[in-house]
Amino acid sequence: MNARQAFEMLMQDLKAQIEQATQDRDEKAFAEGGLQDTITTRDADQKYLDDLTATCEQTASDFESRQQLRAEEIEAIQKAIEIMSSGAVSGNAEKHLPTLLQAKSTSLAELRADSRSPTQNRVAQYLQEQARHLNSRVLSALAVHVADDPFKKTSLSA
Repeated sequence: MNARQAFEMLMQDLKAQIEQATQDRDEKAFAEGGLQDTITTRDADQKYLDDLTATCEQTASDFESRQQLRAEEIEAIQKAIEIMSSGAVSGNAEKHLPTLLQAKSTSLAELRADSRSPTQNRVAQYLQEQARHLNSRVLSALAVHVADDPFKKTSLSA
């Protein structure tokens, strides 16, 4: 009877160890599956972060390039304003405009063709050169405007 009691206790102990080992094995398999999912998620998150960082760096670089271009455009426009405001240009309206208005047989096209001053041509040429150098459509449009319309004041919004 003691031997039988010892045998049953030994059997219960062995069954408990088997159940515990099975449970430990299942938990370990579950944990490894969770680890694999976590690793996969981490790798995907890292790739997203790398892509986002590269996009942000490219955007920042593009922004800096545009800022530099705008600064050069503003500098070119200020130079053109300086040329138009110089003593060589100021005061010439009184000298040239009254004679143009008194001319009776000239057409508007002739007035426009004759009304360009060397300074206006110089300003238009300078703006066009800067537009080509900077690859700026804004300066190119301004150069065309300065060359085509000498009577209207050029409005600049900086």
